[in-house]
Amino acid sequence: MSLNQTAELFPYYDAYESQEVLHQHLYQHYLLRGASKQEALTWSYRNAPVFHYEWFIGRTYWNEAIHASMITKPLLLFYGLTHLLKGITLLEDPYYPATVEVLSHGVTTRKRKKKGYTFLDDEIKIQKKGFYPHFSKHLFHMKHSIGFKWKMKHLLMKWNSIFLLYLQINGDNALPCVQWTHSMIKIDNLPTTNHDKTQSIKKQLQELHINPMEVKQQTASSITFNIENCPENLEQFFLKKGDKLYFPPFPSSFSLLPTLSAHYLVLYNLSMISRYEGEWWGELMTQHVTSDYAFIKRYLSFSIHDVPALFQPFFIPAKSLQ
Repeated sequence: MSLNQTAELFPYYDAYESQEVLHQHLYQHYLLRGASKQEALTWSYRNAPVFHYEWFIGRTYWNEAIHASMITKPLLLFYGLTHLLKGITLLEDPYYPATVEVLSHGVTTRKRKKKGYTFLDDEIKIQKKGFYPHFSKHLFHMKHSIGFKWKMKHLLMKWNSIFLLYLQINGDNALPCVQWTHSMIKIDNLPTTNHDKTQSIKKQLQELHINPMEVKQQTASSITFNIENCPENLEQFFLKKGDKLYFPPFPSSFSLLPTLSAHYLVLYNLSMISRYEGEWWGELMTQHVTSDYAFIKRYLSFSIHDVPALFQPFFIPAKSLQ
């Protein structure tokens, strides 16, 4: 990708490279959020240079990542994304950073990788304070349970191309399948159907506003519930391949998690691994020893284009910027 092509990743930002235009955008945004004219004027003049440099640095990292090898790409993408998010956070929190508590990452991963470690089974834990819970609250009005853990393979299911890669590698029966009518829902390809699993599935269905009643039928690998009040938009909560639907992990949290948040979590973990797990990372990058390589390569390849597009809605002007 040439330098001219990299500029096309953020075409919506061209006008805002002028701090005068950026200041006006911030001013209008603050007014819409209920600030007085004086507050909006003060905040926009103070934050326009900060926003400008955060996005200048963030886009520079992003452009460098496009030309970097996979070995260093996660570092550049994660810090690029962090700078872009810090700029956007100023739209909703004009005082950011008000305290040092919001400067930490806000998430943690295991420091040492144990024998038999795989990236897809790795976890990332949400902390009480830090940048991640801060921008999640202000940008997406989403609060996470402190200590909640996401598995990488669950986060990666946010993107259809990786979900399809997962099925290609593990087979079409690797995830539970879903079929439903107005009066019943069937979950197939289950590893077990003991009582605990049945209760777990009922709880997950309830999180999707599906009211499972009695068990209509149960086998070693499937369970069918009678249901009532099935939502019309139910399909949006499931993963799709052709005409087949699959049950995602943590259905409610999974569907509500903003895509930018998922990118932050995955890139944070990859950046930590590339920095502190040199032996494992080096072997994976050079020997391609496990399927982790295929998933990481696929993710890093499409995230280059996916992330910039996700920021575009923050730059829709309420009125003329002049």
